[in-house]
Amino acid sequence: MNNDLILSRFAWLSGNAIECPQGTYGLLKFPTGEEFYTCENPWLNNKPFVSCIPTGVYYLEQRHSPVVQRTSGGEFNEGWEVTDVTNRDYIMIHPGNWPGDVEGCIAVGKKLGIHQNKQGKQALTVLDSRNAFREIMELMSEHNSWTLDIRTYFPDSY
Repeated sequence: MNNDLILSRFAWLSGNAIECPQGTYGLLKFPTGEEFYTCENPWLNNKPFVSCIPTGVYYLEQRHSPVVQRTSGGEFNEGWEVTDVTNRDYIMIHPGNWPGDVEGCIAVGKKLGIHQNKQGKQALTVLDSRNAFREIMELMSEHNSWTLDIRTYFPDSY
């Protein structure tokens, strides 16, 4: 089995390849076939803490993370960091539901839905995030090195 994860970000009707105004959403696929939804900040020119990261291939490294500890409710002290992103550090994969739950990181969930956000507006969200993160941590424990290939997914038709 290889240890390459593929994150296919959804293209939107606006024609912008990697974002919708509220955030960036996608599907994270493991080589064994398991899939999880993702939520990130919108594209803001790779600006630290407020933008999703550019498409490309990145190495993942496990490290201690207060963000993972907080978002997992103390269940995990370590998580996986996306490394070698130009002008960026500490980009973690962790539990979260909305773009507002991440500061340049990648939130994961088992489902994609529309719910009322913290501002009282209907918004796209990832759901069942802590369970998704728990499953991801279990899947990733089988190897100590992974790569993350972030791509844009263009459906054949809308």
